[in-house]
Amino acid sequence: VAAALGRRASWLVQAKVGAAMPALYRAGPRLRDMRIIEVRQVYKGARSMFTGRPQGDGYKHFKRGEDAGSSNTSNFRASAWIALVPASFVVYYVVHLDQAPYTGRWRMIDMSRDREIAFGRSQFHRLLMHGSVLPPNDPAAQLVTRVGTRVAQATDPNLPWEFKVIRSPQVNAACLPGGKVVVFEGLLQTFNYDEHALAAVLAHEAGHVLARHAAEKLAFANILMWLDFFSSMLFNARFITNWVFVLGAELPYSRKLEREADYLGLQILAKTCFYDPSVAPRVFEQFGRMANARGLKEISFLNTHPSHENRAEQLREWLPEALSKRDTICSDMNAFMQASKQN
Repeated sequence: VAAALGRRASWLVQAKVGAAMPALYRAGPRLRDMRIIEVRQVYKGARSMFTGRPQGDGYKHFKRGEDAGSSNTSNFRASAWIALVPASFVVYYVVHLDQAPYTGRWRMIDMSRDREIAFGRSQFHRLLMHGSVLPPNDPAAQLVTRVGTRVAQATDPNLPWEFKVIRSPQVNAACLPGGKVVVFEGLLQTFNYDEHALAAVLAHEAGHVLARHAAEKLAFANILMWLDFFSSMLFNARFITNWVFVLGAELPYSRKLEREADYLGLQILAKTCFYDPSVAPRVFEQFGRMANARGLKEISFLNTHPSHENRAEQLREWLPEALSKRDTICSDMNAFMQASKQN
């Protein structure tokens, strides 16, 4: 830029001087003095363009006080915004912290229970569209209602529980927020309509409801969305940052919630005083054998759920605690029932 300005000033001076010099020798003394003054002014103006020194009405620097004040104000505003945005997120996160039952784990949940139940109800109606629903008097529907009611009483009896069975070969079950339970008939057929196996599956699903995992996942997804947005702005590599968040945050977090639901499921089974918690590891071993029979290889870090073998092993480690709790709760309950009968 300085070189370009210098060249432009040189051309300007040459043009002025070239036009003025021939007339100097033809003009009279007074006119010649005026032309000399004009040439000197041209030289002064050109020199001030690239030296930065004020020459008459030429280029003038800003005053240092005004420049520094303007710069300090803009820097203060930028720093304030940079500090305010993260601070707002931190305050919002802390205000919405909630503690999970049994495990005591702290997490953020910014959805009210009423909105959560409404969300579960809407998803429940959508899920029922995946097949024909068995009537309430069907033996499979009666089995699910009987087992589900006992599990619900041990989870949260205040929720509006509802149980449906869908005629489908799919081996799956779901318990949505608000206690909306859907069981696919393929799951019942896989375990030959065994109540204890069904109770183990429903207790795991009820653990998600008890810990409000659906609302927690939505809050965590919002956090990841904002982090992904800011990281994309900083690094300009949306594809890479997206996969980093999926593999490094979203999938591990989902597996963490599944393990917590497994633990809560054992506690719920123990609290029913009717179903055996030791069946839960065998249920997941059966799921693992079914996956191996179909040739499915489980890659843990690419899945939303831990491998069935790892889940069965972890459940066996937690089993003594659940059995001890069942013995304590159920012995107290039996003593209370016997005392009530005697009175």
